[in-house]
Amino acid sequence: MASASNAGRLLRLACQRASLVNQGPGRVPLARTKVALAHRCLSTTTARRADDTDKAPETTSSLKSMMEEEFLKSATPETLQYLDAFAKGNGHESVDKLLQAQLKRKSNNRALTEEIKSVVQGPRKNIQSFWFDPDGADPLIESHTEEHDEFNEDDITSMAHGKLDEVREMRHYARLAVWEMPLLSKFAKPFVPPSKDHVLRWRYTTYMGESHPAEKKVVVQFSPDDLGLTPVQAEKLKKLAGPRYNPETHVIKISCESYEHQAQNKRYLSNLVDDLIAAAKDPKDTFEDIPLDVRHHEFKVKPKFPKHWRMSEKRQAQLNEYRAKLLATDLEKETNGKLVNGQLLIDQNLTKALLAAQAKQEEKVPELVAARPAKSGKASRRL
Repeated sequence: MASASNAGRLLRLACQRASLVNQGPGRVPLARTKVALAHRCLSTTTARRADDTDKAPETTSSLKSMMEEEFLKSATPETLQYLDAFAKGNGHESVDKLLQAQLKRKSNNRALTEEIKSVVQGPRKNIQSFWFDPDGADPLIESHTEEHDEFNEDDITSMAHGKLDEVREMRHYARLAVWEMPLLSKFAKPFVPPSKDHVLRWRYTTYMGESHPAEKKVVVQFSPDDLGLTPVQAEKLKKLAGPRYNPETHVIKISCESYEHQAQNKRYLSNLVDDLIAAAKDPKDTFEDIPLDVRHHEFKVKPKFPKHWRMSEKRQAQLNEYRAKLLATDLEKETNGKLVNGQLLIDQNLTKALLAAQAKQEEKVPELVAARPAKSGKASRRL
């Protein structure tokens, strides 16, 4: 049978930590004493308990003594026998073994709870890490989660994947060029030069389906001489075009990119050309007293070969005759052995220079070497 003092100590320890055993006749519930706080008006000091803080240790000691007294009062031999029987019924030898097992179980449950909490919340962030982000998650931790497949050294790098994509794209266009582009020949049409009615030449810009700011630009070109105007009206139209007129090609070039779509810019240019033609045909003012200003255009002078420097037939015949005489003279000298061979002369001179250098090196006189001066002191006396 367990002693009353040991059992009381273990029961007091169990009551302080938590209620460990189930409902039984040996359990004595204890209620916490509620200490009321006095309601105060607005104050700068902190709130304090009604009783003095110096009396707190006395209250704790009185609580412990009260628990011990209550247990000693109820700790009769019958009660201790009942506690031992209850412990044996639960598979323990005594009350002490039962309480120790309950405390150990409580500690194990706490460790299990902390382990589950760490698994749910994940590993702690490494504040010292270079990739640590206080607002987000640590990428070093996220990269080791179970969502990613394990790398088994059976894949290539991202750069290699990019190269494979490039090869696939090239093969795709190669197949188009081989199998589909020849089929476009049935849509071919013969070239028909524009008639006199088509005097405007339009130019558009496309980027093969991609969006670009310059795609909306439209350019129109036309020659005043092709519009069927009189010389006075054509000259007036050139003056109205101003710097858009090229005096070398006699073409007026106008562009527009003010609107969002090509059709809008083309419509604006078409209306502008109609207005220029209408203004050129206006007989009220023909601008004949205003000279055509071409200062905006830079004339690039292209040098031409002088005509009097060109080779005439007579001079060509003289040169051919002179070259034929020189060739006959060389053949005659080669037959008589009097023709000078330049390559042979160069080789002979190089050989002579090499032999002269070798002979000079063999006749070289050895240089004189200065003798070391004698040492002063004891060495000179010994000599």
